[in-house]
Amino acid sequence: MKSCSYCGKEYPDDARVCAIDGEPLINAAQNGPTMRSKVSGVWRGTYGYESKGTLSEKIVSFTLSLKQGWLGHFSGTVTEDIPDGMPGVGQVDGFLEWPRIEFAKQMPVGYIAKPDGNRITLREYFIEHGHACESELPSPPITYKGRFLDANRVQGYWVIRPTRISLPDGWGVTMPQSASLWCAEFMAGDAKTKTTDAPGQPFFDRTLLPEPEVLTEANSPFRSLGKFTVADAQGFLGQFDAANIRFEIGQDDSPMRRMTPFVASLGGCYGTATRIEIYVHPDDEVKARAIINENSQV
Repeated sequence: MKSCSYCGKEYPDDARVCAIDGEPLINAAQNGPTMRSKVSGVWRGTYGYESKGTLSEKIVSFTLSLKQGWLGHFSGTVTEDIPDGMPGVGQVDGFLEWPRIEFAKQMPVGYIAKPDGNRITLREYFIEHGHACESELPSPPITYKGRFLDANRVQGYWVIRPTRISLPDGWGVTMPQSASLWCAEFMAGDAKTKTTDAPGQPFFDRTLLPEPEVLTEANSPFRSLGKFTVADAQGFLGQFDAANIRFEIGQDDSPMRRMTPFVASLGGCYGTATRIEIYVHPDDEVKARAIINENSQV
């Protein structure tokens, strides 16, 4: 038995190259544990909405077209199947560190759910409430985290942290937190491949997720204030401590990872340092934003 050195697909002993991506085959025993070093190509996936701890019947299918970069970084696009998915072509930016994967997804137009279950764009929502909004607003960033089940299948959870979207006049809306499960399956090494096939099974099996409490982190009530340089974050957090503001932090070293190994070995370039994302408790958000705004005007 042989397997593809790139995607891990298995073939009989007389095969020489992978029919999916054209990469050479090696003996399965020689290959060791099946793994993937690149995510370039087309992936078909689904995500679901969770209600009171169980998946509802609403499942949205999507297509990822990805290109692998340096140091585990990858980028690409995502399209969701209509009518349940969001229209337009979204952007994907993430990292692969076998067997884990993480990426941020942002769709070009953001939507908000109305009490009757229908959805309207954020722009329509602002206009409906008497506020001028000249152009469509993008969706809040959606974080996807997952773990590979094998070289061609991955599943995990997605989360939208509570996000405040404001207009220049200060009026805005806080998008509520959402979190549930997702999965994807590798379809082809050529990113131009068109496919509407649904991912295979099993997926959304909690026993196969990275941790039993995979949604614990996602269910945190803290809201993101944005990402800041290390120096600015240290200043803000010191003032938050003095004001008894409850906060959490997250580190984003993606700018460093996007660099070539040579540049990274020299310590990076100006403007590519690690950034710190700050989250605060909803009850402390007004005080925290006032501190940030005050320092920004200095």
